[in-house]
Amino acid sequence: MRIGVLAGEIPPPFFLHQLLYAIAEKGYEVIIYGSLVQKKINYNNSFISLRVKSDDKISIIFSSVQFIFKLIYVNWNLSFRLLSQIWKNEKKITSFIKRCHIVLPPFLDDLDVLHIQWAKTLVYYPELTEHLKCPIILSLRGTQINVSPVVNDNLAILYRKYFPKINWFHAVSQSIANMAIKYGADQNNITVIKPAVSDKLINYNSHRANNEKLFIISVGRCHWIKGYTISLDAMTILKNTGVNFHYTIIAGGDDNENVAYQIHDLGLTEYVDFINGLSHDQVIEKLSKSDLFLLPSLEEGISNTVLEAMALGVSVISTDCGGMREVIKNGENGFIIPVRDPVLMAEAVRNFLCLDVTKKMIITNNARETIIQNHLLDEQVNRFKSFYSNIIKE
Repeated sequence: MRIGVLAGEIPPPFFLHQLLYAIAEKGYEVIIYGSLVQKKINYNNSFISLRVKSDDKISIIFSSVQFIFKLIYVNWNLSFRLLSQIWKNEKKITSFIKRCHIVLPPFLDDLDVLHIQWAKTLVYYPELTEHLKCPIILSLRGTQINVSPVVNDNLAILYRKYFPKINWFHAVSQSIANMAIKYGADQNNITVIKPAVSDKLINYNSHRANNEKLFIISVGRCHWIKGYTISLDAMTILKNTGVNFHYTIIAGGDDNENVAYQIHDLGLTEYVDFINGLSHDQVIEKLSKSDLFLLPSLEEGISNTVLEAMALGVSVISTDCGGMREVIKNGENGFIIPVRDPVLMAEAVRNFLCLDVTKKMIITNNARETIIQNHLLDEQVNRFKSFYSNIIKE
């Protein structure tokens, strides 16, 4: 089976990277399309091929001309219709060449299925749904479903135009699936396959120190939707009520001035570390040394880092956003609090501090069991294998 994956970036985010590698390990051929964001990429797997979007003008021209002639040779009728649509969408020769460089490769790879990982890609490149003959899957993830079309009416209109043209959908949570139905996704064609983590995390050698200070951590993109300014307000309450804590925010991205300023403005520089991005291995190391993971997000699909924290035996407090209730049962394997409420967030941290060791152990053991039963990578890979196979059979 040959699976094309429109990932956007090469390498893709770690949760997707590990999934694609695991699928290739099962003998499926995986072709990843995207822009190179890391110079040295070595998958060490002959079943993985990369189709890298170039930034070099000469390379773009050369490859696009090559693609055009190859497409004409392989399928004249398709080439005429497809190239006509690309020209209609761009109408300038430079833009036409750039678009051919991105759009044409999936048409030349004889795919059994194309899996688009981000909903906005569908809107940017409608030629794929109009002309590609193999089945197309669209993944429904996070802010591109539960935020972007809410604040962008034009995007919502385009989703309603293109979602009905998609053969199948993969949703990371039932909550996200329900949102996508509002934009024209056929509920009968949506399969929920939730995020997963490596089983190596279950037996990871954690180095949690037993001391009086509470070490709290949040991890995610540096984006307003992640709610870090709210968690910092909660940290101010903890500071003012004499709680002995240290809070670490690991958040990669450009939108970091807002967080850095609030830390300074609230007088939290001695209580909070803000790290603007780490490698995945470094994140896991930091997580393993923490007492409490705090998810202050306004919206989520299902947070991959919450799953990692649960696997590592780190207690979790999460806002009641997106699909998080599909993972966390309040008081059983973690704690759920309202969105946008720093007072109740601080109270939840204080309540956690008051729990005895036995109660904390019961909760973290339940959390690990949740991961073992529902969120391990091997089971996720098997579900995707069945998902792809059933789609191709139809």
